Amino acid sequence: MSCHPSMEEKARKYTDEIRSVVGVVACALVSCEGLIMGKCFRGDGASSSLFAAMSATVLASAEAVCGSVHVKRPSMVTITAADATILIVSVGEDALITAVIDMSADLPTVQERLLGIAAGIGEEA
Repeated sequence: MSCHPSMEEKARKYTDEIRSVVGVVACALVSCEGLIMGKCFRGDGASSSLFAAMSATVLASAEAVCGSVHVKRPSMVTITAADATILIVSVGEDALITAVIDMSADLPTVQERLLGIAAGIGEEA
């Protein structure tokens, strides 16, 4: 038996860590191609798969926008709606964290925590 955790176990650990951040109501660890590596969502898998794919698309679009004006690659994209905030956090070149944040949460604290988690995942990858 291997002592190394499987990719599924690692993804579950990461999503549990993301979900433990106060204010995160749903989250996913997503490949840059939009495939779910780990998630913590209620409801059907189809909506979480669409959420993951569209989140990867948003991050790729933000990267293109930054590149067009010679700005470094974004570390985070924030989408603010009337009832929630969605954060898309880059985890290096290969993955991203996407999370739905409750409006009552302290957004700067959540952003800081997710950036720290993303850095930790990037170091382990």
